Amino acid sequence: IDEVFAAIYFLYVKPLKSNLDSPFVRENFDPDDLAFCDDILVKVSRSFAAVIRQLPSTMLVDILVFYLVLRALDTIEDDTTSFPSQ
Repeated sequence: IDEVFAAIYFLYVKPLKSNLDSPFVRENFDPDDLAFCDDILVKVSRSFAAVIRQLPSTMLVDILVFYLVLRALDTIEDDTTSFPSQ
């Protein structure tokens, strides 16, 4: 029940603020690229997306891109039909 309460609290009472809107991120990265990465992040990992968005703005984008690359590699590795054994 504590997890349900926490989910409701962070969804409605005090939502988590994303550091993707920080001045550092806006000044140093393309907004269209960030929007794309954020959209993909939410699709591949809703729970971890919230954690990544809370990272300090100086490391957020690096971790975001690194995570997406690792997820892509994991998907390729898990798809055994792409590489038939001989």
